[in-house]
Amino acid sequence: MHSENINLKTLTDRRFGSIILLIRLAGIPFHKKKISIIYAIYMRTVIICASTTYLGVLVDAYVHWNDLGHAMTSMRVLIPLTNVMWIYAYCRYVRSLKITLTTTEMSV
Repeated sequence: MHSENINLKTLTDRRFGSIILLIRLAGIPFHKKKISIIYAIYMRTVIICASTTYLGVLVDAYVHWNDLGHAMTSMRVLIPLTNVMWIYAYCRYVRSLKITLTTTEMSV
């Protein structure tokens, strides 16, 4: 029985290892019991850099709204960044709320 759990874990790691790595690189501690201090600093740095980039592009689009070419260049960056920020907020905050957890997740 113990060997089945080990095989299952390695199977999960083989199948979803790259996705879990990308989620961790985005600053979301996925499947981690305890995070290190360096990773906590990295998470905060990613959040601060992404938020200031989003706000900077938003302000740039607002300031140059008279120049249509420049404003549309900023909007071309702003729209995908908005999608990324929504996905990040869901994965980081909304998914961990008690309202969104199912009964099987709450019992674990």
